[in-house]
Amino acid sequence: MRQEHGLSQEALAFQAGVTKNQVQLIESGRSSGRKDADGPSNPKISTLVGFATALGVRASSLLDEAGL
Repeated sequence: MRQEHGLSQEALAFQAGVTKNQVQLIESGRSSGRKDADGPSNPKISTLVGFATALGVRASSLLDEAGL
């Protein structure tokens, strides 16, 4: 969805108020940058809302897109 809106990871991070690293981890479905970390990505609601606002969509649209 980020790419469909023509945003780089850095631009989305800036607009959502998070770090580029957080965007990378969430997009890859990882919970941390550690290679041995096996937990799924689980962003805060505030991060989800920040992404939605930056993308001009509802937070529920992001959940739908992820199949949640």
